[in-house]
Amino acid sequence: MPLKRLAAATGAALLVVALTAAPARADGSHECFSGTRTSNGDSFKLSGWVCGGSGFYQVTVVIRFGEAKGTYSCPSVFSWNGDLSGDNCRLT
Repeated sequence: MPLKRLAAATGAALLVVALTAAPARADGSHECFSGTRTSNGDSFKLSGWVCGGSGFYQVTVVIRFGEAKGTYSCPSVFSWNGDLSGDNCRLT
């Protein structure tokens, strides 16, 4: 019996830690069919087309096709009618 209680207590403790841990994701995310990027030194200015998603700050942007194909982390983006623009984005 003590072993079952120890296992249950350990499982409960791990669940509490997992539920209180900060999520490893951005506040928002967008996925774009295609896009372009312009270098700003150590970051990029992004333009994306046919985008869907939500969020404006601390955003992950995935561009599926085109010269900017990849996953980016952006401090902020502006999305309007399926188009997206972001500054200071970094490849992840």
